[in-house]
Amino acid sequence: MPIHVPTHPGENLRRGTIIAEGLLNPRGLCLLDNGSLLLVEAGSGLPDQPFSGRISRLLPDPRHPGGYLPRETLAEGYRSMNMQARMLRDEIMGLSDVARGGDRCLVSLTDYVEGSKLFDLQYNPPEPVFHARGNLNALCYHPTRRSWLAVKPDTNQLVEFTPEHGEQVLVDLPDLDQGQDAVPVTLVHEPACDAVLISLFSGELHSSPQNRGIDFADKAGQVIRVWLDNGQVEPVITGLQLPTGLALTPAGDLLVLELCERLLEPLYPDWTDETRHGGFQRFSGRLLSCNLQAATVTVLARQLDTPSNLCVVPGAVIVSEGMGLSGRSLPTPDHGTVPLTGRLRRLPLDES
Repeated sequence: MPIHVPTHPGENLRRGTIIAEGLLNPRGLCLLDNGSLLLVEAGSGLPDQPFSGRISRLLPDPRHPGGYLPRETLAEGYRSMNMQARMLRDEIMGLSDVARGGDRCLVSLTDYVEGSKLFDLQYNPPEPVFHARGNLNALCYHPTRRSWLAVKPDTNQLVEFTPEHGEQVLVDLPDLDQGQDAVPVTLVHEPACDAVLISLFSGELHSSPQNRGIDFADKAGQVIRVWLDNGQVEPVITGLQLPTGLALTPAGDLLVLELCERLLEPLYPDWTDETRHGGFQRFSGRLLSCNLQAATVTVLARQLDTPSNLCVVPGAVIVSEGMGLSGRSLPTPDHGTVPLTGRLRRLPLDES
């Protein structure tokens, strides 16, 4: 039986620290052997900055354990696409993820103009090694198959990339209970059973034109397990609110990000920069820890701002926050306003 997230799960809140600010829609993170982080940013989404996506490295700060030095740009000039006119929400697409495997680091890019790609970071500048159509939202390496896997939210597919066959569809994900698209967001390899875990955001219901942009079923998100040998799909966690990032801890617990608590104030075409949530309630995201054996769910962090990606590091997890048009005015929980900016937050996983 899948784990269903209770209405009021227990809490074991961790005191987080901001390790990087002023980022342009930070997305995927990858830990290297020397303790440094690779980071991809989708870009600002601003009309005068169409190629603001970039790949960076953050080195550990030797004077502050758990801290990092200011980021160093490794490559830049990648297409950044503001999807507000189509989605009516704060959604910026471009560089989406970075992953390690087989002695390589690959980066995924969604580009609806010139075609989506996977770039290999062993080259300077990074070179495209695979090409694809549509939205490449996340990326992981499968060590047994020695292949790269990605999910495509616009076609609801799990795809595989290999040098022999390029891109191939492994699984077409079925619609959810109310007929909405599955919308896969993130995937991780599950070493214990060699399957893949995928978060399903759950698409719009399209039941009311008046609610366009925010017409989502409440707590319809899921995490599923996909068996690659036969394409079997099984639910692992249900009752999630717009799940995004996934990560497995060394102890085997599954960390799950929820983007926000509810949807409100979409960005209609006539929006003129006034302060709005922009579809997703700002500063209401959560980090959940799910013990798959004990079937328990614990909240580790609240009031995150549209968190999207996770990276487990020794003793902690790094969370990417801050989706949307850089610099626009956001409402805060205390009825103030702040400019939208991307950040990385470090949250300890130990009990200290």
